[in-house]
Amino acid sequence: MHIVPVKVFGGLIVFGTVALRLFSFSLIPAVLSLVRETKIDHAAEEDAGRTASMLRQLGTYGTERPGATAAVGLVLIAIAVLGVSRIQVNNNMVAWFKPGSDIRVADAHINRALGGTSLGYVIATAEQPDAIKQPETLRYIEGLQRHLEKLPVVGKTTSVADYVKRINRVLHDDDPRFDAVPDSAETVAQYLFLFGMSAKPADLDNVVDYPFQRANIWVQLKTWDAAAMESVIGAAQEYQRTNPSKLELKPAGIAYFNLVWNTEVLWDMVKGFLLALIVVFGILVFDFRSAKWALIGFVPLLFTILLIYGVVGFVGKDFDMPISVLSTLSLGMAVDFSIHFISRLRQRLGETGADARRDLDGLKEALLWTAVRPGMGIMRNAVLFAAAFSVMLFAPLTPYITVGAFIVGMMLLSSLLTIAYLPALIVLMRGWLFNAGETK
Repeated sequence: MHIVPVKVFGGLIVFGTVALRLFSFSLIPAVLSLVRETKIDHAAEEDAGRTASMLRQLGTYGTERPGATAAVGLVLIAIAVLGVSRIQVNNNMVAWFKPGSDIRVADAHINRALGGTSLGYVIATAEQPDAIKQPETLRYIEGLQRHLEKLPVVGKTTSVADYVKRINRVLHDDDPRFDAVPDSAETVAQYLFLFGMSAKPADLDNVVDYPFQRANIWVQLKTWDAAAMESVIGAAQEYQRTNPSKLELKPAGIAYFNLVWNTEVLWDMVKGFLLALIVVFGILVFDFRSAKWALIGFVPLLFTILLIYGVVGFVGKDFDMPISVLSTLSLGMAVDFSIHFISRLRQRLGETGADARRDLDGLKEALLWTAVRPGMGIMRNAVLFAAAFSVMLFAPLTPYITVGAFIVGMMLLSSLLTIAYLPALIVLMRGWLFNAGETK
């Protein structure tokens, strides 16, 4: 990871998770020891009466119709993969505000009336000083400007060539025929010297350096999409291929920074996501002492992520900074339910002594018990998490809304898949998961 805020975010998440686990194994048992057992049993019975039937129905559907459940899941995954293929990687900081906000409204008005609010640069560097004063160099830059202005996202371009053309016209009684680069390098040098004496030094410094070896082309964009600057870079490279020159063209500016940020976030998050997948799988193997159970526990996690990102693709939401960060964060949150479910199922099978491979009824009974009893804790945890993050749906900035919707959907969906889909997979693959006579 090369982005410092992402590193800080990851560190805080790790610290918070470790602290939460320590409190779970120390503070909560201490508090429960102060509560009477009769009250705990009474509260558990009340909860069971309200939610047990729903959880049993979910578990029953998976255990009694495992083939249909698996088929529905595969169909949903195929649809989700289609949605994922439509996701576009883009970072637009103005789009982080709601459409009716002052910033969005002002940005839209300025883009319609003026050149554009997003500013990018194309730096043209020559091999020798004073090369920018040469008429052929200025005409090359002017041609590049006209080529870039053909892009729909480009509203206006400005360079030292425009300054020279304007001075030439003004000094010839504003005759439109002289709105062109002079044929003499000496004339260009005198124009620039005259302009430097009569205007602010910063006016000329914004478009050319003092040795006149490097020129800065301002490119005003009508959108903050990262792809806009990417199209500018592509157009500049195309112009350079069709019109070879000794000038070296390089991008710069806030629009280019946004593009680099977009690329860095994407690949950092992809690498982090793949690394997290490996780490989570290793933890599952270590916890279950079995690669088979680790793969089974992986399924609800992967299904949840694919389904959510499929929805992101279908609704046209860009893969931006908030979503890319959540892709890694979601792994650790969604996998908890599978670990809890499988661990309690294997414990239950060990207690009953049922031959899970041969005794299908005994396996189904253990699955239903797991779906009802531990499943109650899974569902309660999911609902509480979803309720806590749901307040972000009313935030003023769209990244917060995205985080809230993502976490709410992930927690509820992963809990439902754990309770309904895991039993179906375990029933279908019991011959592979359990050895003969094995109870867990």
